[in-house]
Amino acid sequence: MDAITDSDLLASFLLYQKELQQFLTRKVNCAETAADLIQETYLRIARYSAAGEVANQRAFVFRIADNLALDHLRSRARQEQRDGGLVGEDIACNQPQPDSTLEGQQQMELFETLIYELPPQCRKVFLACRVEGKSYSEIAAELGISARTVESHMHKALKHLKDRIDFF
Repeated sequence: MDAITDSDLLASFLLYQKELQQFLTRKVNCAETAADLIQETYLRIARYSAAGEVANQRAFVFRIADNLALDHLRSRARQEQRDGGLVGEDIACNQPQPDSTLEGQQQMELFETLIYELPPQCRKVFLACRVEGKSYSEIAAELGISARTVESHMHKALKHLKDRIDFF
């Protein structure tokens, strides 16, 4: 049997490179990491000085790549354990972002302004219904007006708010 040279081993690497890429991508579940591991595999093969002792070049190339992938996966597992793992939604902050808080405050101020533009009786009816959650009949009894008048005030208030909000 002829002695295998370093260039033969590198030629074998190039022959199996696409297959190695697929193998490593499945193994580490990331194409970019697999590409990095392919480069490291090449460097290891290029530095290997005992190429003449390799009986099965394909198996040798794949063994180097597999060992690098295992080292990577172990390292990633240690890092995740050390760092407490991946950040999940249960850890993420559920507070609104400052810009959305500011936007909400501005909308609330606009809404308050629009409510105070309503005539006093109409405003009382609207607030009793929408803020206090009272029914039309409860509001009618409290204010000494008919339920139909309460309905009319609500219609007027909602139309005013809709028209003004659409204006902005």
